[in-house]
Amino acid sequence: MKKALKGIVFVLILCMLVEGISVILLPLDKVKKYGLYKTSAYEIVAEEEDSVDAIFLGDSLVYSSISPMEIWNNYGYTSYDCAQPAQIMPYAYDYLEVAIESQHPKVVFIEANIMFRDPDKLPFYKKIAYRIENYVPIVKYHSNWKKYFTKSKNSWLNVNKGYIYITGIKPSKKDPLNYMDINDETEASILPENRECFDDMIKMCEENDIKLVLLAVPSQKSWSRSKYNMVKEYAAEKNVDFIDFNIDHDLEIDWATETKDRGNHLNYWGARKVSDYLGSYLEETGLLTDHREDERYKLWNTAYSIYKNNLKDR
Repeated sequence: MKKALKGIVFVLILCMLVEGISVILLPLDKVKKYGLYKTSAYEIVAEEEDSVDAIFLGDSLVYSSISPMEIWNNYGYTSYDCAQPAQIMPYAYDYLEVAIESQHPKVVFIEANIMFRDPDKLPFYKKIAYRIENYVPIVKYHSNWKKYFTKSKNSWLNVNKGYIYITGIKPSKKDPLNYMDINDETEASILPENRECFDDMIKMCEENDIKLVLLAVPSQKSWSRSKYNMVKEYAAEKNVDFIDFNIDHDLEIDWATETKDRGNHLNYWGARKVSDYLGSYLEETGLLTDHREDERYKLWNTAYSIYKNNLKDR
């Protein structure tokens, strides 16, 4: 009985310690306002209010292919990758809903690959990992102790703004011209529940004066001609822009050097091409302002310096 009681006490103390350390490591200026759950799951709330111009929603294709720091350096626009592995449409909706509580982005991009993912078939381990990050922030913010040794309390420590850069190269063996047709083993279909969720996101964006854009980044494994046709038709039906980098816009991706995993995801050099195009697209909308010389955005310049130095180290 005593051993069991000691075990229970040990677990309780451990939980209290983890919870306490998690709160310490969370963004200092947002814990009180947004609470433990939102701050740990949605890093964008750590940004200064009304400071993010554009948001990218989606799965690993987003955080592998779009670098907000590259967009910042070349165009002066602030953006954030609100992405997670195997993201599903309901999670994307949650991300957008939380983001616009503190931000008023002018443009929101949704990577169209998630429209084909069944929310009910998300791998069990993905659900567990997501919940762990939600309720045990120490997993995600384990390096945030550094903020207590800096003068600023602002949580710009994720200098990549959601992007995860990989400089490694694993060449693709697929035909760079025909991969869209090779992937068409079965006809793609946008699930009704995803259509309904997307309709809700359209409504949310309309209510907040946000331009919504569908996006398909280069991927030799995740994208196909049937998906392209389905999304192109759907985008026209909903009257939203659709940017496709597999057929419509050729970025001249070198699949021998610009992919990290044989054609599924891009590495840093491929992401630079995607990011530059999206920066030019944002410029053409005429909705955004170049903030590079704005004193209020000086932390973005600082973040870029760290980002650049980290790349040199790699």
